Amino acid sequence: MHRVFRRAGLLLLLLSAAFSVSAQPQAAPTTGSASTQAIAAYQALDANIERFEFAELRSAVETLPPSSQRDYFAGMFANRAGKSAESALLLEKSLPWARQSDPKRAAWALEALADDYAKTFRYGDAVRAYEELFQHYAAQFDDTQRKDDEDDFRVLQLLRDAPPQTIQSQGPVALRTHRNDALHTIDTELTVNGVTESWIVDTGANFSTVSESFARRLGVKLSEGKAQTQGITGAENELRAAVLPELHLDGTVMRNVALVVLPDDSLNVPTGSKHRYQIQAVLGYPVLQALGRFTLTQDGQFLAGPASPRSDSGAPLYMYKLTPLLECGVGGHPLIFSYDSGADYSAFSDRYFRDFPGQFHGLHKHPYGMAGVGGVRKMKVFYLPEARLGVGPATATLRNVPVLPPLGTNLNKYYGNLGRDLTDAYGHFTVDFANMRLSLGTPMDDNAN
Repeated sequence: MHRVFRRAGLLLLLLSAAFSVSAQPQAAPTTGSASTQAIAAYQALDANIERFEFAELRSAVETLPPSSQRDYFAGMFANRAGKSAESALLLEKSLPWARQSDPKRAAWALEALADDYAKTFRYGDAVRAYEELFQHYAAQFDDTQRKDDEDDFRVLQLLRDAPPQTIQSQGPVALRTHRNDALHTIDTELTVNGVTESWIVDTGANFSTVSESFARRLGVKLSEGKAQTQGITGAENELRAAVLPELHLDGTVMRNVALVVLPDDSLNVPTGSKHRYQIQAVLGYPVLQALGRFTLTQDGQFLAGPASPRSDSGAPLYMYKLTPLLECGVGGHPLIFSYDSGADYSAFSDRYFRDFPGQFHGLHKHPYGMAGVGGVRKMKVFYLPEARLGVGPATATLRNVPVLPPLGTNLNKYYGNLGRDLTDAYGHFTVDFANMRLSLGTPMDDNAN
């Protein structure tokens, strides 16, 4: 059995033994086997958080009695389940216990709180949470996670005094989309501040993003300060921030939309050995999440709000900060992948390679180039001839999936990044942020019949 798959039964048994201890957090510490089992049980939950094992974390949290410990673990799960307001309340209550209990828990709590505040547009509170994290607990994270938090902190500092994003829904959203032949992305044409441009629909973009030249065309005011962000290739990109006063999406108006503004060169991406494409605008996660749910169809429609079907039976969606994560079944086990509708193809990570070594017997590495914001990263990778993923009740088949070496980014913490080859074989797919599900429609082959 692969080491990633912990036996849940043992964990629940330990938690049962811990109940008499954890249900009375203000009593004097106990000694003996019960307290030892309690410590082991909570350490197992710590491991679930660190390893993105959300199915096990969810099951265990449901068994915990009321206590500061439960508030902490329930708050962490609520954060990953996209319930930011609920998570913030629980983590605020449990933070004093986390500070006293273990510095690693305090670090995780502060990181999650900063994320909750950012998602609810309390940018100043998010900055203060990060300030405490870096002042007292930065050493609790590895270099990759610490660098990722530092980048997020710098971006939020630029938005510290920005007004919160709001949404005014006047009716269903029904936009036309088209396939960008150069990038193989799904784009929609929007008119913003009187400027018509193609915007990429991209769940993998932490913020809506524009080029500097397009920001000037929009007439938005750029922040005086600068920050930087790391793309999936590992390249660092300098950026500024701006706030778009209004964004009209058919029957919906969003106000105070935060924008990340990158130099044109950072968004000028190669599309072949001799050609490049200038990205001007990307519609990112905060806007898509505010719509509640959206559906993309193969015949070129973007439907959101009441026009988009619910996704009750799809695969579970989670979040790590502003990155959507999708739980897929592989060999009967739930694995977590990042999900990026702006990526044309999926790629698996070094974690997948380490946990499924038997799938690579007889395979040889081949050249591979990964393009993203900031350039191209070349490497040699294994290609899996076929990978079957359970996506709720559906089974998606990916072919010739590159399996990447360690990249020094958060991708190493998941089993890979899933792109549009996951959904292209279906007539439509729905991303439902209200119910935290992704569902696949009817397979295209069935439509042809």
